[in-house]
Amino acid sequence: MATDRERFKIRNSLICLLKAVEGKVTTVELRNESTVSGLVEHVDGYMNVTMTDVSFRNYKGKVSRYDNFFVQGANIRFVQIPDEVDMKKAIEYEAHKEKHRADEIREELRRATKLKMQRKERNFQKLQDKKKKNEMNLKKECWTSGTNEAVNEKENG
Repeated sequence: MATDRERFKIRNSLICLLKAVEGKVTTVELRNESTVSGLVEHVDGYMNVTMTDVSFRNYKGKVSRYDNFFVQGANIRFVQIPDEVDMKKAIEYEAHKEKHRADEIREELRRATKLKMQRKERNFQKLQDKKKKNEMNLKKECWTSGTNEAVNEKENG
């Protein structure tokens, strides 16, 4: 999960383009003239890239294969964006992603508040019903005891 600082950097920089490359095969050119080609698994807000099935070519041209590879953001010179990535849509998506998430959270809070209020109303209604039932039982007891006293008075009188 990205921190607030990472989310800010993603929204306010071109890291959102790099986020759009997640799940795609691309080449990352490093500052030391080396290249890393493979499937981009994850990109964080500091432009660190985790890749799998990697072919690493050092500055001398020697090629090495790795299952997993981590590139620190500070070492990246260029990232080749695949043609299938629509850059404009990627930027818009990341820019509006937080707004959509905020709307979802607001809606979730609204639903939770509504459920809480419904629960309070049910509990209040149960309490009212219980009070009425107790009052009815009390009245019934008073009426029954009052009737018995009247019957006892007639018998004794």
